[in-house]
Amino acid sequence: MRKNIILFLTDQWRWDTLNQPGHPAKLPNLMAFREEATNFTNAYTSVPLCTPARASLFTGKWPHQTGTMDNVQGKAFYPHGKLHPSQKTYMERLRDDGYEVCFIGKWHLGDGTLTDRGIPDTPLCDGGDVPLMRVADDLEFAAPRKTPFYGTLDAGTPLDEQRVNIAIDRLDALQSTGRPFCLIVSLHGPHFPHHVPRRYVELYDDLPDDYMPDNYCPQFSETGKPRAQSAFYWPCQDTSGLTQQDWRRTAQHYWGFCSWIDDLFGRFRARVQDAGLDETSVLAFTTDHGEMLGAHGWFDKGPFFYDEVMRIPMLIRDPGQGKGNGQGAETGSFVSFRDLFPTLIDRAGAHEVLSVAEARRSFWSTGADHVTYCYDAYQGRQFKFRGIRTERYKYAWSPHDIEELYDLQTDLQERENRADDPDLATVKADLNTRLFAWMKAERDPLWMQGYQLPVGSYIDGRDVSEQHVHSE
Repeated sequence: MRKNIILFLTDQWRWDTLNQPGHPAKLPNLMAFREEATNFTNAYTSVPLCTPARASLFTGKWPHQTGTMDNVQGKAFYPHGKLHPSQKTYMERLRDDGYEVCFIGKWHLGDGTLTDRGIPDTPLCDGGDVPLMRVADDLEFAAPRKTPFYGTLDAGTPLDEQRVNIAIDRLDALQSTGRPFCLIVSLHGPHFPHHVPRRYVELYDDLPDDYMPDNYCPQFSETGKPRAQSAFYWPCQDTSGLTQQDWRRTAQHYWGFCSWIDDLFGRFRARVQDAGLDETSVLAFTTDHGEMLGAHGWFDKGPFFYDEVMRIPMLIRDPGQGKGNGQGAETGSFVSFRDLFPTLIDRAGAHEVLSVAEARRSFWSTGADHVTYCYDAYQGRQFKFRGIRTERYKYAWSPHDIEELYDLQTDLQERENRADDPDLATVKADLNTRLFAWMKAERDPLWMQGYQLPVGSYIDGRDVSEQHVHSE
């Protein structure tokens, strides 16, 4: 019997909040869920950028295979785009196999394009008839406010809360069809702007007055880094104006955002249980990528592979797992965001939806000791990077920038680039060989090492020094 698939998807959620002992984040509901699910402690995004990561999730392909290598939507960059209709998603494949499909919330792969794909049940979703950047119109803020870094809400019901309310209400309708269903609850948070209800911000009033983020350093002060890390490419990435108190307030609001979503998840999780769906559903919690939150002086994300944006929480509960008695599990096998849907479909028993190759990519089948990932473009600019990470080492290669190599055993914060260290020449050569073998197997054009535009160049011909006007 095929099982239901329920995915609770967040945006820009850091791995350490759920996995680092002693972390200040207060997440009681997700911690309880972790104890009855399987925790994949070495899960990594396929690319640390919203649109290409989501295209990878929903198609099981790499960005160079879908053509979706940059963020799409609105007027923030050149060119406008969407996930091409020829790229069939797992939701469409499940629908064609008899599943009911409901997608609630952030899609970020082209306005209206889920409806265009024949998936009409898309409440509060930019894949339906809600613009991506829409916000609730009843929000009231307290002072001080510094958007997008922090803003304390005193009143109103933000869209993410509305989305979870809809998801809770949808469960009965989906269950009543008598068919298996795929429900995706996709939230904007904790992606900035960090507009968070006061009671969740106040959970972190006990942060030290002199708090500064872990792994902080003044932006662009590190040496031996790729040129791509020498400039910001979106206004909020410029952190030069943030004071120590701004960083403290930003952390309060980011973790408060996580605590608020934890509360929403707890309500949703309780409704899944009350509806008797624990025995008939695969339930997963994850995110598309992480958040720098001051690491290396950065806010948001960028064209780099630091663990703060690459490593992601990944919790999957099989039907019947745990049953309230703490039967959770933990595995250190390396898994990729790209392979999540093949995993969920495999665990749901809908094997006919998958190819043989896709079925082999299930998290329970791989046992991999490394993971690979990529980066291609941001806001119309070109950043070509490919990377590989093992338990100890992280290596990044680019055809138009310098290499990076970090020994995570001695440099967990990834400060010292040892790509030119003769003591690690053999390590670098081995990782380079493995990385290029992966690129060749996936038919990545970069494997040919042809000409690439200079780092940060626009694909429409603008000079690399030009700062895009993001309001256009």
